[in-house]
Amino acid sequence: MGSQAEGNLLDGLAPEHRALIETLLAKGWSPPWEHPLARLQGARLGDYRLLVLLGPKNNVGSRYFQLFLADASGRLADEPLALGLHNSGPFPAYNWIELTQYHPVQRFAGHISDLAGEGLDRKLFETLSELVPPGGHMMVEYDSPGQRASERMLTRGYPPVASPLGFLMFLAGCRSYRDWYISEGGREGPRKLQCFKPLNEDIRREKEERLREELNAFLARPEGSAREEWLELAHRNAREVLAALEEGYTNP
Repeated sequence: MGSQAEGNLLDGLAPEHRALIETLLAKGWSPPWEHPLARLQGARLGDYRLLVLLGPKNNVGSRYFQLFLADASGRLADEPLALGLHNSGPFPAYNWIELTQYHPVQRFAGHISDLAGEGLDRKLFETLSELVPPGGHMMVEYDSPGQRASERMLTRGYPPVASPLGFLMFLAGCRSYRDWYISEGGREGPRKLQCFKPLNEDIRREKEERLREELNAFLARPEGSAREEWLELAHRNAREVLAALEEGYTNP
């Protein structure tokens, strides 16, 4: 201990939660130092703040990381907010961030905080997106219980951008998607949604036109005799995306 980075990491935590982070540091996790993920350290999500720990690199050089959420009393949630991978490189496509586990419902000693219900997930995704330059991408798993709505919509073949997860990605600057709905023998991990930030204005306009066509076709589709469970939410998200495109919305 004793380094400024570790001190900043532990600052304001309740004693028992400082001990948890110290245990992880002793096991080889580390503060983000000069790593790009240091931009997330202490970032505010409403009354909460983010804590970041870096792990080892995988076999292709991507860095593991953990995100924790701390409340105003210095308590950490019962489980990490996310486990992920970050990659950077000389070309835009080499720069990406992936959440291999994402738990938007956080529990603090019995108190439950739902980032989506409190509108804090948008700020989280915008903050993560700042680590990804134009031409890069983001990936987020949708197999965990917190992604149930997105999992159902994607399984039913709804446009990815109309799912809660895809909608967040759109607000964070993404304009095209790939659904990794089949894990390759488990090697690729859980099912995940991948989104791409356009490299330039020409690509952005092209991808936005495709989104308009896809969403208009989706909204014009007959609903059938039995109303699907998630259809109303998907329609609402689709209309919001179309309205944002008409207004020329771009992520700051």
